[in-house]
Amino acid sequence: MKYFSLICRWLNYLSAAFIIILMLLITGDVCGRYFFNSPIKGTTELARYLVPIIVFPALAWAAIEGKHIKVDFIMERFSKQVQSIFNIIMLLLCLGMYVFITWRSVIYSGQVTGIFSVYDIPQSPFYWIMTAGWVVFCLATVAQVIKNVAEAVKK
Repeated sequence: MKYFSLICRWLNYLSAAFIIILMLLITGDVCGRYFFNSPIKGTTELARYLVPIIVFPALAWAAIEGKHIKVDFIMERFSKQVQSIFNIIMLLLCLGMYVFITWRSVIYSGQVTGIFSVYDIPQSPFYWIMTAGWVVFCLATVAQVIKNVAEAVKK
């Protein structure tokens, strides 16, 4: 679990680095457009494909750290054991949905054959990054289920 958490943290750092790259790209494009009348060619298209690199690797870190949205004003009234049982049920339901999304993502990523219209870069690696993000997110959800099972059986 410790190494998986470390991997998720580094994937989160990767996402943060690409947020900075996207920010600099868009800032350079806007400055180039308004001050020099020369925007960066293909910025909109690059920004579109940087988003999966930003979003999907960070999903697992958010799951491991418990940073996803929770509404727990009712659950906090129960014991830790009961909370863990409810969390297990919820995580298993979510895991079923995540596995389905991952499966469809694998199928879709295998069918993508397009290239960027401006830079002649294939689009499929960006879809495979999205798929890999979903796979790691599913593993993080399994890790959360294991953690909650351990808490539920603890007396």
